[in-house]
Amino acid sequence: MSMIQRMTQLIQRGHAEASATLNTTASRRQRGASAIEYVIIAAVIAFAIFVAAGGIGDESAIRVAFESFFEQIADIVDNAGEVGEG
Repeated sequence: MSMIQRMTQLIQRGHAEASATLNTTASRRQRGASAIEYVIIAAVIAFAIFVAAGGIGDESAIRVAFESFFEQIADIVDNAGEVGEG
């Protein structure tokens, strides 16, 4: 057996042993996130958005932003009607 064949054989055996170790029941149980972890992540994101928006109330940042956005849309629609008539 040549030196290259022997090295190839040793490398393949090492890969097989590593694969067997990684495919144990314990390692398969720990793959990916569980549903509760996704719920926790979603809750943290929702809380961050809530805090960034300034909390609740009449003057929260998101409410003001949406009101401003829709007022601008309404103005554009109103002005478009006036331009078409004139």
